Amino acid sequence: MQSNANFELGSILVKPGESKDIKIKVTELYISTPIFMPVTVINGRYTGPTIFVTAAIHGDELNGVEIIRQIRAYVDPQELSGRLILVPISNPISFISQSRDLPDNRDLNRAFPGSKNGSMASILANTIFGKIVKRSNYGIDLHTAPPGRTNLPHIRADMSISGVRYIAKAFGSEIIFDMPGERTMLRYQACKAGIPTIVYEAGEPLRFQEYAIKKGVEGIKNILTGLDMVEDGKSRLTCLVSLVVTDHKWIRAEHGGILILKVKPGDIVKKGAEIAVNTKPFGTEVNSLFAPFTGLVVGTTTLPMAIPGSAICHIVKLDKKLGDMKRISRVFKINK
Repeated sequence: MQSNANFELGSILVKPGESKDIKIKVTELYISTPIFMPVTVINGRYTGPTIFVTAAIHGDELNGVEIIRQIRAYVDPQELSGRLILVPISNPISFISQSRDLPDNRDLNRAFPGSKNGSMASILANTIFGKIVKRSNYGIDLHTAPPGRTNLPHIRADMSISGVRYIAKAFGSEIIFDMPGERTMLRYQACKAGIPTIVYEAGEPLRFQEYAIKKGVEGIKNILTGLDMVEDGKSRLTCLVSLVVTDHKWIRAEHGGILILKVKPGDIVKKGAEIAVNTKPFGTEVNSLFAPFTGLVVGTTTLPMAIPGSAICHIVKLDKKLGDMKRISRVFKINK
């Protein structure tokens, strides 16, 4: 195997077979205190692709932080073919405040590819895109649901792109949402720049959830094996079935009130089944919400209150895939 080349980031040189932790300055606080983004570069001994893995683009999404910590401990630079650029806390200022958005109320994942002269979100996006994303061949962006929601583990990917399709399938997720994403998202802009990138979405914010972390770690190991970056057949854990999904819908509240949710992620619901009951504070029933079609529940609210339009339940529509969905539902119940 051919020896790898040196890699430099933030004036720090990482030689082949080395791993180094690097701090990149991204912004400053009101009192001029600098804020750094932690990055680990694992520069493999041998040549191969470069993959970036980002987490905590939203500062309250923590499962990805632990996923990256475990991947960092797993990969031996002396045995690695290629390079990993690991960014466990991509949005350190929001991470410190345990919030989704930045202090100027902007969403970092709606600011890519960014600009040196824009808002705080735009400047931070520009740093991540220029120093991390554009120096990679593939990307994996780790997320959870936003506050007040939880998601079944799944992949989001633009399956029309061959490189994206390959790593999405290699990950080994039972559910793959085929969607390009919004134009200012990291993965959309990465794909536009020729860097196939997927999103792994699992769980809820401000928590470490073992089942979501385990699935994410296994999936990244699968991709590393699939790209011949590591030799570890044991890590190639295949799923029973993998479905590419295009037909799905959020069921929303019709009235305000106190919510009694009747389903959870991983459940299969039949058309017309009761999903939730909305009651008044006095306890009298307002109305029920019903499944508009037979489907698999992939996300729900975690809040017991609702107003008109509140997102209550995210359902993937089933057609002739009911048997596959039942197997997927059993897998998630076992893993939890």
